[in-house]
Amino acid sequence: MEKLALEAARLLFTEGGAGWIVAALLGLACLHLHRESLRALEARIGDAGAAATALERTAQTNAAVAAALESRTRVLEDLARLVAEIARGVDRNDGRAREKLDEILRLVADLRHPVR
Repeated sequence: MEKLALEAARLLFTEGGAGWIVAALLGLACLHLHRESLRALEARIGDAGAAATALERTAQTNAAVAAALESRTRVLEDLARLVAEIARGVDRNDGRAREKLDEILRLVADLRHPVR
């Protein structure tokens, strides 16, 4: 490593100082590349922030959809219970109606054929 550093220092002073110009140009190139890499990183950070915002909005939307589905599920369960109660009521009323009709038919039959 030291040999490389000494050779680089020797090259800077040879050829009438042309090495200093090359070093300065390399330094400027490194500075430009550093600035460009910082801009690229800032753009990536901005993209990550936008993606995070989009994910947060999506999560909020998903939560709202889940709440709406849960509410509709409760309504459907309530409707199913109500329909079952109505069906039981109809069955009970049908039995009562049959009993009343049978009683009416007996009374009508008794009126047609009076008991002697």
